[in-house]
Amino acid sequence: MAAKTKRESMKIVPPGKKKCVWMEAGVVSYKLCDNNYDCSTCVYDQGMQLKVARQKEAVLAVPQEASGTERFTETWVEKMMQLPASQRKCRYMITGEIVRKVCPNSYECGNCAFDQMMQERLQAETNHVHATQEISGFQVAEDFYYHEGHTWARPEYGGRVRVGLDDFAQKLLGKLKKIEIPNIGHEVHQGVAGFKVRRNGDMAEVLSPVDGIVAHVNEKLIDNPGLINESPYEEGWLFIVEPSKLRKNLKNLYYGEEAEKFTGEEKERLFALANDDLRIAADGGISVDDLSEELKGESWKKVVKAFLRT
Repeated sequence: MAAKTKRESMKIVPPGKKKCVWMEAGVVSYKLCDNNYDCSTCVYDQGMQLKVARQKEAVLAVPQEASGTERFTETWVEKMMQLPASQRKCRYMITGEIVRKVCPNSYECGNCAFDQMMQERLQAETNHVHATQEISGFQVAEDFYYHEGHTWARPEYGGRVRVGLDDFAQKLLGKLKKIEIPNIGHEVHQGVAGFKVRRNGDMAEVLSPVDGIVAHVNEKLIDNPGLINESPYEEGWLFIVEPSKLRKNLKNLYYGEEAEKFTGEEKERLFALANDDLRIAADGGISVDDLSEELKGESWKKVVKAFLRT
């Protein structure tokens, strides 16, 4: 009885997680998606597809009389296609992006007009944040990955990654006059300057948190740079990339408790660097919100260069 209870509990999907399509289709008993439903770049999906293909070859190589009733494992698409049409969940329903939608195109998402429409809508809409937490006077958004240069990356459906500046950076930079976002098709690299910001005649380069090709830019931000200061995690996002080394890149970023610890340490480092040269209270408070006002000329350049790692 205890063993059965343990097996059942292992099948519970934790909050904030999603079933892998192989689990959703019933091919495997338990597997969570860890690649934002971008099956084309998923190591697990590739491994399963290869396993199924080899099983099929082995079964077909044996004469029918000798093979008896032996069957091979089916792919998740084959399994889903066995369901009545009304029960074939669209992948956007599986991910929770929409409440109800059946697949109209035999899971060939690349040729699906609905999928293309959803991609365009999701790329252009505001980046909704579930929750934020204040760490030493700075806001840290949940489910975001943070680069040491104070940019963030947020993987989304389809494998694309949305990029922006964190709250620490926007307070450090202050009210921006202009943001130079890379054009669509431009290649960015993790840890390398990906875009520029300008304030009061001064310019600062900012590092990209991931490798990839820019697929979409925030046009609203170009016309209104102040969105970064008003809403760094939502309205003020910068651009979306088609990542080329996502799994490797994410290992180099801060997430969850690590991101919170990093932010706290950065605040302490900031005040240690500023020391007596600036009128910044060591206990934070309102001076954190007015941080950029305390930084002028060479002091601004020195601090920005130190914390944006450029």
